[in-house]
Amino acid sequence: MPGIPVALIRTIPDSFDRALTSDPSVRVDVGLARAQHDSYVAHLEASGCQIVTIAPDPLHPDCVFIEDTAVVIGDTAVVTRPGAPSRRGEVGPVATTLSRWFRLLPIEPPGTLDGGDVIVTSDRVLIGRSSRTNADGAAQLREFVSEAGLEPIEVRVDEGLHLKSAVLPLDPETVVVARGAVEESALIGYRLLYQDDSERFRFSALPLPSGGVLVTSSAPRTITDLISQGYQAVPIDISQIQAVDGGLTCMSILVNIP
Repeated sequence: MPGIPVALIRTIPDSFDRALTSDPSVRVDVGLARAQHDSYVAHLEASGCQIVTIAPDPLHPDCVFIEDTAVVIGDTAVVTRPGAPSRRGEVGPVATTLSRWFRLLPIEPPGTLDGGDVIVTSDRVLIGRSSRTNADGAAQLREFVSEAGLEPIEVRVDEGLHLKSAVLPLDPETVVVARGAVEESALIGYRLLYQDDSERFRFSALPLPSGGVLVTSSAPRTITDLISQGYQAVPIDISQIQAVDGGLTCMSILVNIP
């Protein structure tokens, strides 16, 4: 969809040190997390995005991970129903903002769907079946995607929180994969590159509207490989975001508005 590139974000609440994490021993520095988030937003703005900020909610420590609350396909924002019940209160403010530009389509119970399990390309939509996205939620999205004239492809997620924990798009044809973490046979038609095994789940990527790819500095070997293949990699430190299983795609919803 042509238009103005916009990045929807939510800033980090004071309660961010209570965000959900697969490692309960993790201790998050909220001040450092905010500084890293500010750097992330500055990169989006420098790439040409207009920033639309939704206020943080201290009752929802994970609210900075705005990607999980909605999936935009064409003129429709699919409003998700997060797999973690504690996160379902994050959805409302995001849906209200998106309704300024898109029609809304909710995922209905008992379906669950996290936006981090969805990759939208020009003709296909990958839908990750993870611990956060169930069969019913995937089926509801699959039906809508088919009606929209795109091909829905379900991908089993064997390791990692979300599909995008293990499959990171660089461009419409290329993804970087954590080897063995997902059902790779479902990725036929994409060019697969692999994270360095020593950096498993430390790599994240977000293509920027102006060109180049924002990447996590915690995966230098993978970054070196991407540069050797001609990608303009822009490293950024988001260690405190990664400490609670977050990545670069999680912290924004990138859309084009008329």
